[in-house]
Amino acid sequence: GINAEYGGCLLAHKRMEFVGELLEDKNEGEMEEWGSPISHLIAGAIAGTAEHVGMYPIDTIKTHMQAYENANLTKANTIIGTTKEIIKHRGIPGLFKGVSAVAAGAAPAHAIYFSTYEFFKNQFGGFEKGHHPIAVSSAGCIATILSDAVLTPMDAIKQKMQLGARSYNGLFDCVKSTYKQYNLKGFYAGYTTTLTMNIPYTAIYFTSYESLKQIITKDIKHSEHTIWHHLLAGSGAGILSAAFTNPLDVAKTRLQTQSESVRSYSGMNNALKSIWIEEGVAGFCRGVRPRMISHSVSAAICWATYEFIKKMF
Repeated sequence: GINAEYGGCLLAHKRMEFVGELLEDKNEGEMEEWGSPISHLIAGAIAGTAEHVGMYPIDTIKTHMQAYENANLTKANTIIGTTKEIIKHRGIPGLFKGVSAVAAGAAPAHAIYFSTYEFFKNQFGGFEKGHHPIAVSSAGCIATILSDAVLTPMDAIKQKMQLGARSYNGLFDCVKSTYKQYNLKGFYAGYTTTLTMNIPYTAIYFTSYESLKQIITKDIKHSEHTIWHHLLAGSGAGILSAAFTNPLDVAKTRLQTQSESVRSYSGMNNALKSIWIEEGVAGFCRGVRPRMISHSVSAAICWATYEFIKKMF
């Protein structure tokens, strides 16, 4: 009887060990896919900086095409025409004006962006098997609300320096001048429009990325995903989200740069209405091509860098 009980206890113990090993393996597998909060912060900061700095000249061209109206720098509203005019008036360095603002703000903003996204994606069940567009889009919307609080001031300063309508003696001079003229409001001009644009942008962006990644990597294990999978999915997501939200981006640019222009707007609704009345569909399409190019390449760089760095931790 004692031997039987001992044998039964030993068998039960072995079973518990086996179940424990299975659970441990399962948890390790989930953590490998989800990563750690530290990895999200570091990978997000590096990816964000690489994305913004790497594509900065294209963003400068886009900003010029969107900001100016009839009395603008160039009336040839094309990528090549705008590029020629920028170089003619400001030289090659003109394409990089304001890059210091991006370098200063991109890292913290994207660290918040990706870590928040990963946290809420996990909370909403986005890492479970299957396709979860609502989970990823919801997580992305929350992430953009938090990160835009850091990103918007950087974006406003960046665009003022890009346009060069006023001569600023570097980043700090632009910050000082903006604060002196508008106080904190100058850094958050267009913030409502930024959120109005970025919430649908992010919803499209993350849903497209996760959907395209599933299509591209069909029947491929997560551990076997390569940098090319992330490049392709990121590029496609960037194109779709940039195209659909370009009208709002034009309004945001106008609001953030109105102190550098002869045209002023009372707010987001007024900017959208004025652009529609004065310029029609063409006004909402200003800068859409460089924006699509910029976002497709930057999203590819961002996701490939992010996933690569994340796996290192």
